[in-house]
Amino acid sequence: MLSNYIKIAFRNLLRFKGYTLINFIGLSIGLTVGILIMLFAINETSFDQMHSKADRIYRTVTLTDDSSAEDGYAGMGWGVGHELRTKYPEVESVVYFKSAFSLNVFDQGKQYEHKLYFASNDFFNVFSFDVLEGDAGKALAKPNSVVITKEMKERYFGKAEALGKLVALSDSSEYEVTAVLDDLPANSHLQFDMLLSFTTYEQMNPYFTYSGGWGNLNVFNYVLLKPDVDVQKFKAKVRNIYLDNAGEMLQSFGASWYVGVEPLNDIYLRSNISNPFGPNGSWSQVVLVISIAVFIIILACINFINLTTARSVYRAKEVGLRKVVGSSRTSLFWQFLSESFFLTLLSFIVVVIILDIVLPYFNQLMGRSYSFSQLFSIQVIAAALILVIVVSFLAGFYPAIVLSGYKPISILSGKMQTSKRGVGLRKVLVVCQFVISSGLVLATLIVIDQLQFMKNQDLGFSKDQVLVLDLKRLDNAKSLQVLKNQLTGYTGVQSLAYTNALPGRPGWQGQVAIPEGFPDDKSVTTEYMAVDEDYINTLELNLLAGRNFDLSRVSDLDDGLIINEVSMKEMGWVEPEQAIGKKITSPSGYPKGTIIAVVKDYHGVGLQEKIWPKVMDYNPQAFSYLAIRLSTGNTGETISNIGNLWGDLFPDYTFDYYFLDQDFDRQYAHEERLISVLTLFTILTVVVAAIGLLGLISFMILSKSKEIGVRKVLGASSWSISKLLSKEFMILIIIANILVIPFVWYFGTQWLEQYAYHIELNLFIFPITILVTVCIAFLVVGVKTIRASLSNPVETLRAD
Repeated sequence: MLSNYIKIAFRNLLRFKGYTLINFIGLSIGLTVGILIMLFAINETSFDQMHSKADRIYRTVTLTDDSSAEDGYAGMGWGVGHELRTKYPEVESVVYFKSAFSLNVFDQGKQYEHKLYFASNDFFNVFSFDVLEGDAGKALAKPNSVVITKEMKERYFGKAEALGKLVALSDSSEYEVTAVLDDLPANSHLQFDMLLSFTTYEQMNPYFTYSGGWGNLNVFNYVLLKPDVDVQKFKAKVRNIYLDNAGEMLQSFGASWYVGVEPLNDIYLRSNISNPFGPNGSWSQVVLVISIAVFIIILACINFINLTTARSVYRAKEVGLRKVVGSSRTSLFWQFLSESFFLTLLSFIVVVIILDIVLPYFNQLMGRSYSFSQLFSIQVIAAALILVIVVSFLAGFYPAIVLSGYKPISILSGKMQTSKRGVGLRKVLVVCQFVISSGLVLATLIVIDQLQFMKNQDLGFSKDQVLVLDLKRLDNAKSLQVLKNQLTGYTGVQSLAYTNALPGRPGWQGQVAIPEGFPDDKSVTTEYMAVDEDYINTLELNLLAGRNFDLSRVSDLDDGLIINEVSMKEMGWVEPEQAIGKKITSPSGYPKGTIIAVVKDYHGVGLQEKIWPKVMDYNPQAFSYLAIRLSTGNTGETISNIGNLWGDLFPDYTFDYYFLDQDFDRQYAHEERLISVLTLFTILTVVVAAIGLLGLISFMILSKSKEIGVRKVLGASSWSISKLLSKEFMILIIIANILVIPFVWYFGTQWLEQYAYHIELNLFIFPITILVTVCIAFLVVGVKTIRASLSNPVETLRAD
């Protein structure tokens, strides 16, 4: 029976070659997109699931009092982990992490930058990374111990065993390798090259204490809960740890902090709080691309349904004869459904070849690095088989129901030749296709408008021709001053400034400032910026009142502060002149001093976020960047000269730099990728809808060939016949565009509201979209109908 189904299916597919090709192309596009998106979705949702205790691992975060959306900081006060470990019986283990960004690996006279973190000894009790060498239980117990990855081992020790060997770091200390980990999985939110024992950090920082440091949000904690703990009750129980232990201190500077608890599996995709160890994903992006893939698959299925039901009249006699000789409706149903499955399976075989070709482009589009072998993982293969079955069923179910339901007496009496059955459904499905296509066109135009708005907005500073050197790992203050002094006279260098913050790379965020005259329980949360006297000039900021830092004024250097307009307003002053001479204090000492100037607001981060309060302080001890404004022309030569000077002053460090404009614009990478994704998928949906339209109009012309011939004989012009045939489809497409407007208006407005600075929806995009889709449809329909109207009526009327 099965072989008979396949033979008949194959014959019918060959009989209608044009329609088979159209369905084949549509299904191939749908399956290709579907499998690629499944690969993406499976990988994105698999983050951190390799740990055997993943369902009991949670990250603690610091939430602020305005964190209705659970916004806050990944960093924790030093005492939070200690409280969790000693006073909460629900907690089995607590892991402490601390960045070791100031340490480089020292090897053969050169220093190399890697991702280094301090980690407590509970690390391996909580996380299940594969240990290739060493005892995981003791690897991080002793001071000056280091755990390295396989890649680091091969880089510095080759193929030899690394256990017990020493790694030299830039603080002149040597660390013993106590364990080697296999290279970390790409789908782990924790990404590092080396882990140093946290007891080492305790020795390096005599001020660190597990029971204090409540205001120092610079450690990261993960907790392993005991089995069967009620997580919701635990969250409520630990929420007020800050207030219970440091409430008076927090109240003194007007802050309220709370402890938040996030499941490990939510950190990458669903957390609003940044991930200091690696990348952050986006659940909304996963939902978006899955939705678009579903749309494309639906379009392909609609094509199959439309074309199959449209040419059902040609299968009617087959159905009638089969029923007369005894075929049941059930057997006919499975026969027609098997044709759908057979075509889908053929498409799937071709898709495997297509995937090998398009995978590199998909990686580039999505910013990923999937290999072809990942397509053959158990999860992807299982999902692909399910997709083939689902597509076959979606595409073939309704046509199978329709075809198998024909009555023999109606068919054999000739009534089927004039049947209008299914015409209404086909019109609805055409409208659905162009609702999806037009919706994606509109969405793409909205994202493009928003990105152009953000890129063309006046930022309040000049980002062009600014070269930035990263100095965070340098601690030679004298050499840094020599570097600036010598560069000041360089040809091609206009100005240069030291700082710890640049647009796109904020300074010390979350610093508490208490301005003069403020109530005792109120404060302003600011970004603390350490700058020198040339910062304002180098970035070309606008001074609204007061003066810049003056090296001849000791008071400016010791006590002077410069604030922006947002700070001025939040601190209670209306005019810039009112702020001059006012004092600011802070529990941490940053910022602290007297306001000497107010600068015009500028965007320190992308336009996704509002401009926040900034306070600039002259503080050479905190400098971590050198910004150099270059003259136009001979930029390459100037950079080469700067590199030579760098090599003379810092021979142990590689010369790394970036341009401020490129670095700032990287904040819009998500929007640029979104445009690329939407553009590609929009093209695919339009193509699938267009080829479906081509199939329908081809069938309509074939079914009305005699009518066209009669009209030609009676004197109808080619244009009038073409207009008659295409009018119905043009009306349907216009209806589709009108129907999609309220949906796009609603969801487009919702999407734009996530941006602090955004466009208003441009009404002009709606007529543009209607015009584009109608033109595309007219090209498809018009060319076919004009060709039909030019055919010889004699030949048409002579045909059987």
